[in-house]
Amino acid sequence: MLRKDLRRGFLSIVAGLLLWEILARLLLENELLIPPPSSVVRSFWKLASTGQLNRHFAATVLEFTYGFAAACVVGIALGYLMGMYKWFDEWMDPWIATLYSIPIITVVPLIIIWFGLGMLSKVIVVFKITAVEIILNTAAGIKTIDPVWLEVSKSLRLSRWETTYKIRLPAALPYIVTGMRLGVGRALLGVIIAELLASNAGLGYLLRDASETWDSPKLFVTVVLLAAMGIVSFTLIKKGEQKLAPWRETAEW
Repeated sequence: MLRKDLRRGFLSIVAGLLLWEILARLLLENELLIPPPSSVVRSFWKLASTGQLNRHFAATVLEFTYGFAAACVVGIALGYLMGMYKWFDEWMDPWIATLYSIPIITVVPLIIIWFGLGMLSKVIVVFKITAVEIILNTAAGIKTIDPVWLEVSKSLRLSRWETTYKIRLPAALPYIVTGMRLGVGRALLGVIIAELLASNAGLGYLLRDASETWDSPKLFVTVVLLAAMGIVSFTLIKKGEQKLAPWRETAEW
């Protein structure tokens, strides 16, 4: 099933690239607007051969990975506590609302001033913009567990810890995965905004440089790499869900 999904996805991407190349060649005379994939590939090869692309891509991947991983760990823990204890949910609610409502563009300059231009500030930005999605979805999953399952745990005399990892977390897993999938897009947005505003490395820095020099193929290289990061992240999350809850794929399809 997974191989079939990957094959279909690959064919979809190839068909889209072919259509893009044909339309760009036939309808557009100036590559400044929308360069064909062949020009993007040439720009990609040029950046990769000089070593620039490796440095910028590695910086963004590390910032994204550290920030997203921290958001998942903290978000699932806080979301679980919010779903379990009403007093904790009421205590956290104004803080969650505040973090969610403040636009990230207004917070990034402060974070950069406090933590500098290095990787730490980018990781904090990714964490801030991602954690709220995971917290809210995890809390919703814990709150909406079928009471029958909890009655079953009591009849089996399961301990609190056994009830958590055998019933509560598996039941909340679809909500947690949804929060992580939503968080991927927000995490990429956060890291790019932080790199655009103040950075000397990363895809955001490369994007800013391409915009200032009117280099459309280089700009599309960064866009394609960001899309690839999103696709890989979604695939890994999906595979993780299949490992943790193999019965869900059978139920869905």
